[in-house]
Amino acid sequence: MFTSKQQLSGGMGVDPEIAAFFVDRKVPSGNMYWKGRYLYVARGTGYLFIPLFFDLQWKAGIEKEFLLNEEYVGLMEQILHQAACYEFGDLDFDSHIRNIDQLIAPHSRQQWLLEGLRTYFSRKPLVTDGELGTSNSALNRGDALLYLLTVPDVPADIIRKTIDYWYLLVPSFLLMDDIMDLKEDQEKNEESSMWHYGFDAAGVRAAVSEVESNFARLEEVNPLLGQFFRSTLEQKKQTPYFQTILND
Repeated sequence: MFTSKQQLSGGMGVDPEIAAFFVDRKVPSGNMYWKGRYLYVARGTGYLFIPLFFDLQWKAGIEKEFLLNEEYVGLMEQILHQAACYEFGDLDFDSHIRNIDQLIAPHSRQQWLLEGLRTYFSRKPLVTDGELGTSNSALNRGDALLYLLTVPDVPADIIRKTIDYWYLLVPSFLLMDDIMDLKEDQEKNEESSMWHYGFDAAGVRAAVSEVESNFARLEEVNPLLGQFFRSTLEQKKQTPYFQTILND
């Protein structure tokens, strides 16, 4: 499904220039993350999060000119390519992190974060160290993209604020996806953040409560985005599937 500039800016509070940049951008050739895709920003959360995250970086204080620079965006795309290679089974987890580290290290201006990520990704399972990660290891599976935040040459407090915004956005997407895939993941014994809460109605309610809390905090940063997500969640909660898992 197509995501328009107006949907991003008018409906989700994304800066119009950032929205236009990504909606108009061509799919990077040979990049596994966009394999089989014809649009850069599809409705799926795996693509929608890109302009949303770049907008949050801008709202945290990183200059828009830097964010939309071809080199910076290209690094993001290469990180996602490595992540896709891992997801498709072409790389193991450690290899894909090592490749990302080697890609980003020459560009890094936030040495404290680079070292922190190296320590963080050496842990098995991937659990929070206080600044990076959440207590639910399955919700940390997208954190390789945080390597990108070692690149901007800005004060550390701006990077820390951006990391806070990341953990309001991306784990919420992952958790919502896992809630919607609850039955399938349970049957196939696949990785799911719902193992942390439980697959019964109480677990679903606990997961939904966490998502709602994140969206409320996100609303303080970007009111339109927080309202959009809360409205979307309410719509999902009214579906027969959601009613079933909420009362199972």
